[in-house]
Amino acid sequence: MSTPTAKEFTRRELLNKLWELGRKMSTQTVFLHQAIAQSVGLNATDTKCIDLILRGPGGSVTAGWLSDMTGLTTGAITHILDRLEKRQFIERVRDTRDRRKVFIRVLPESLEPLIPKYEAMGKAYMSLVEQYGDEELQLICDYLEKTSEVSERELANMIAANRSQSSQAKSTPSPRPAE
Repeated sequence: MSTPTAKEFTRRELLNKLWELGRKMSTQTVFLHQAIAQSVGLNATDTKCIDLILRGPGGSVTAGWLSDMTGLTTGAITHILDRLEKRQFIERVRDTRDRRKVFIRVLPESLEPLIPKYEAMGKAYMSLVEQYGDEELQLICDYLEKTSEVSERELANMIAANRSQSSQAKSTPSPRPAE
C-alpha cells in the first residue's frame, strides 16, 4: 500500500500530522539551538536570552524584563547574566538617571563565533522556502505568526500560573508536626 499524499489524508489525519510535525520540529529546534550554544560554551537558554536582549526595546533590557519574558526567576536570570558577562557576551550598564536601574546589552563582537552557525542555518531554511510561491509563503507566514501569538499567550499564562502558585506556596505556612 502506498503512502497517501496530503490530498488523500482526512482532515483529522492532517490535524494529527500537523500536531506531530510541530512536536518533532519543536524538539529538533531545542536541540539544534543547544548544539549551537554548546559550540561556544553556552546553553540554549543563554543564547535565547541573548536573542531576547537583542530584540528587546532599544537593544538593552533589564534583568526584570528578561525574567518577565522568560518566566525564569530573577535569581536564575542573575545567574545567566553572570555567566554571560563572565564570557563577555553582555555588559551591565547603570542608568545615568536612576543608578538603581541596570541595563543589559549584548557586546556585538561576542556574536562573531555564533554568526556563521546561524547564517548556515538561515541559508538552509531560505533554500527550502524559496521553493514555495508567494501565496504559499503568505500562508506559511500567517501560520507562523498565529502560532507565535498562541505560544506567546500560552507562555504568559503559564508564567502567571507558575508565579501565582509559587507565591501561594510561599505564603502558606507549612503544617506543624503533631505533638
